Amino acid sequence: MKASTTVNFLRHIRNMVAASGKKRVIYAITNIVVMALGVFFALCVKWCWTGTFVDGSMPFIGGLLGLIVTIPLTLLTFLQGFVAQFALVFITAIGIGNREERRPNVAAFLIALLTSVGLIVAGVILLKTVL
Repeated sequence: MKASTTVNFLRHIRNMVAASGKKRVIYAITNIVVMALGVFFALCVKWCWTGTFVDGSMPFIGGLLGLIVTIPLTLLTFLQGFVAQFALVFITAIGIGNREERRPNVAAFLIALLTSVGLIVAGVILLKTVL
């Protein structure tokens, strides 16, 4: 992964820390959209891999190009979505202490916490079915 991707991720975290409570709610919802994109790209990786190497239903060059495109996108959206959402749980938990922005921070905290817990539960269920 390029250094600029890491810098953008750190900038994203810094922006979430500096944001007001209302903007943190928007960040929580945006992180959900990015997480959904991450799941979509992971499914595309699985589809390209299966189509290219398992059942041969996809041309080799097309599957290889699909993997070259979707693997970095999966990693990027994982970093930007999943990890940022976990960070937002802690950022908003600290922000709840600010009396003026308590309500939006609580809303952002609940959104981030519930999606993070849902992610962990879905991951456990997925791992149990695979293993």
